Amino acid sequence: METQKLYNPLEGFDFNLLKDPEFKEDSVREEIILPIIKGLGYSTSKPNKIIRSKNLIHPFVSIGSKRKDIYIVPDYLFEVDNKLAWILDAKSPTESIIKSSHVEQAYSYAIHPEVRVKQFALCNGLEFALFHIEKIEPILKFTMKELPIYWETLKQLLAPNNILVNDPLILKKDLGLRLKRLGFDSFESLIFPRVPIVTLTQMDPNFFSFSGTLNIEDEKLVATFDFGIDVLNQLKGKIPTQAIKILSERNSEKRAQVMFPDEAYFISIDCKISDKLEETDNEIFMPLWINSIIG
Repeated sequence: METQKLYNPLEGFDFNLLKDPEFKEDSVREEIILPIIKGLGYSTSKPNKIIRSKNLIHPFVSIGSKRKDIYIVPDYLFEVDNKLAWILDAKSPTESIIKSSHVEQAYSYAIHPEVRVKQFALCNGLEFALFHIEKIEPILKFTMKELPIYWETLKQLLAPNNILVNDPLILKKDLGLRLKRLGFDSFESLIFPRVPIVTLTQMDPNFFSFSGTLNIEDEKLVATFDFGIDVLNQLKGKIPTQAIKILSERNSEKRAQVMFPDEAYFISIDCKISDKLEETDNEIFMPLWINSIIG
């Protein structure tokens, strides 16, 4: 089977350390967050600068007739070409970074008059959550063990070359929609070589799906591939046997999912454009239906 190792800025880190009560917020900063932000392309110097623990005067506080400066302090503020870009706050592994006061606190940093950035993130060593100031739910969330799977997405959103130009709330460019607009929906067979698989999801007992980003003529397009049980059987020998076994289990109450956090598996696909337009809160897309796996 053809594989390719995924990049992991936390290569070699022992996640059992997170169970140690002495592994607190400062350890999360040094052992987990620092390798990630350096991997994204930030450093202590310009043009892509990490600003640590910047004091921001709380804009709402005064005591009596005198103003008293009370400071709020985000852990990391990132600057790109002299423009503030995003914020990251570290928490200990015992603290929640979803639907907690910590999210509200990081939000207050992001909208502060001295900052005014659109994106803010929290990491507690166990999970990473990225938020947009215009949405309540995270726009990206994953466990740190899944970081290799989400690394390219994280770079597209937060790397210095992207953070000020890529708005994650703008609809992603969908391959299925692009092909339909070009008239390819009349074709019963479209061939895509070397399509990477990092996650496979059982949508129902006989229906499966995976998504990924494809580079086509130097443009990145998001593609969603759906398929049936016949194609799942064709994946035998191309992905791990255990993955096939997990996805083949029948459970109408729970969707099975397999991830390959360390390696991407590549397959060549014969497919056609689905006639079903899908819509979520953040995107509109048209899946591709896999006819067969080639080779």
